[in-house]
Amino acid sequence: MPNRKSLGDLISETPKLLTDLVKAEIDNLKSEVSGKAKGLGIGGALLAVAGVLAIFLISWLLYAGYEGLNVVFVPWLSALLVSALLLLIILILVLVGLSAIKKNKDFNNLQSVDSIKDDVNMVRGLGHAADGTDPLDDIDRNAFDANRVDPNGVQR
Repeated sequence: MPNRKSLGDLISETPKLLTDLVKAEIDNLKSEVSGKAKGLGIGGALLAVAGVLAIFLISWLLYAGYEGLNVVFVPWLSALLVSALLLLIILILVLVGLSAIKKNKDFNNLQSVDSIKDDVNMVRGLGHAADGTDPLDDIDRNAFDANRVDPNGVQR
């Protein structure tokens, strides 16, 4: 006969299980938010570098205009080529930075928040997840069966 726990034992374990669940959900939320913040930080840093290079671009364009007025064609042409190269680098950094920010700016669809909502609904006895589905659908049945004990007391 399987070793079963009494109702009193199960009830006494419930607060610890709920505490462990809340801690696990908070840790999951922290890791998800830190990943989003990292992406925003990288995007912001790339935009800052693009801004610094834009300052250099302005100085090169001013230098190119100055050289263009003083000596026709030779010195200012090289300055203009350097300005074009800086402009290309700035455009690449801006596009990559904006892409990183767009990808990580949405904090509304965090999986951890949905998981917490599911847990709250289960504790409240609503029996459905925040999105209206059955939260038990997310459980890996094979992993659950692997931890079961057969009638002879041997763990499967």
